[in-house]
Amino acid sequence: MNSEESKALAQFCADQYYAFDARAWKRRSQYDHHASTLAALYLSMTSWYGHESELERVAADARALNDSGDAFRLEHEGRFDPAQFSTMVRSEIAKRHLPTAEIPARREPRGATA
Repeated sequence: MNSEESKALAQFCADQYYAFDARAWKRRSQYDHHASTLAALYLSMTSWYGHESELERVAADARALNDSGDAFRLEHEGRFDPAQFSTMVRSEIAKRHLPTAEIPARREPRGATA
């Protein structure tokens, strides 16, 4: 995966963190040559993402349909870095926690001179 593909996958995973839909994972897996299947398998084994059983089913279904093992070859070819991917997904999730309203400009106390 190139950096744009990795970022898009991390954004997808962050979206799914809040609104999980197994069908979306299956559709995306076909689109991204099963990179999201590997992401599902990886995220199912983390302690922080959640949706473990659903993600395990997504990965198992994809493995059953894909006898060639394309998704799992990605990791062995060095095209999937779990630590980097974890950082990317966590960062995307954290961005969604930030308030969207702008912070008001700082006001100087009355009588203050610059």
